Amino acid sequence: MPLDRRPKTPGTFIISLDFELHWGMRHVKTADEYRENLIGARRAVPALLAVFTAYDIHATWATVGFLFFHRRSDLLRTLPTEQPDYTDQRLSPYAEVEAIGEDENQDPFHFARSLLEQIHGHESQEIASQTFSHYYCLEPKQSVSAFRADLHAAKTAASRLGVTLKSIVFPGNQYDETHLTVCREMGFTAFRGNPQSRLYRPRTGAEQTLWVRGARLLDSYCNLSSHHCYAQPEKSDGVPLNVPASHFLRAYSPIFSSQKLQERRIMNALTYAAQWGLTYHLWWHPHNFGKHLGKNIGMLRRILDHFQKLRKAYGMQSNNMAESAVQILGCHEHTVNEDRTAVVE
Repeated sequence: MPLDRRPKTPGTFIISLDFELHWGMRHVKTADEYRENLIGARRAVPALLAVFTAYDIHATWATVGFLFFHRRSDLLRTLPTEQPDYTDQRLSPYAEVEAIGEDENQDPFHFARSLLEQIHGHESQEIASQTFSHYYCLEPKQSVSAFRADLHAAKTAASRLGVTLKSIVFPGNQYDETHLTVCREMGFTAFRGNPQSRLYRPRTGAEQTLWVRGARLLDSYCNLSSHHCYAQPEKSDGVPLNVPASHFLRAYSPIFSSQKLQERRIMNALTYAAQWGLTYHLWWHPHNFGKHLGKNIGMLRRILDHFQKLRKAYGMQSNNMAESAVQILGCHEHTVNEDRTAVVE
């Protein structure tokens, strides 16, 4: 397609970040084992906000509800009475809450209120949900009623910051139609679905075999499946709107020398989306940038430099997830919370 010919509908670039700190890693690594990434995440968040501001990038920060608190005592008062009863008890964080630090200063791995206040203070940055307790929807013995209670607690926690949650990302990318129905009932207008490939279908933890993980890793660099660009529907039979993921941005590693392959894969897909008026959705965790922050920010800037060219050539736009729901579903909710005054605790 010639550079001077724009698609009828502009392409859309979406970025979402899974903001979880140790709550998303606690059953895999201890805080001390992952310390460099977790401490580095507290530098990565303001660095990312600065880059997003410089490039006028609208992003969604899908946040575990536990992070909204300054103090353990406030978190304890908000815990739902009905909690998940996973067969694998390691997945539930509730047994560990009493043992975390007293506040964010003492325990920067499990609280992030100050970082969320920074995000909330930036225009076009959406604070969304990653459930309250990093809830795993497909794990054995979890229940729909416990999931509903979890989302209610998440919305209560966010309201303390003056945030109304509109978008949701499912931990472990686990969800089904029943959970989406609950989200719709609770006012969510968008969710991040999985890439539309069998390789990325929702799976339990036990189903995440070495073969599946290896194939996804290879797909990050070698395009095993497709560009993962999507045409958004002109309307939806209901909300939440599926805003499928396209690519997980893998952080720089000094022992893995294929970053240029990943950048080329992402840029090619972005170009395809821009030329044909499709959506491309990139995601990662802030703690992924916690180590080698300069290298990772440099990689992100190169991707965003490419996006700027596509924005100029094809009119490609940057949306957060809630903004896409507003455009497509005609929702009247605010895409970014306009009340930026935190609720006094």
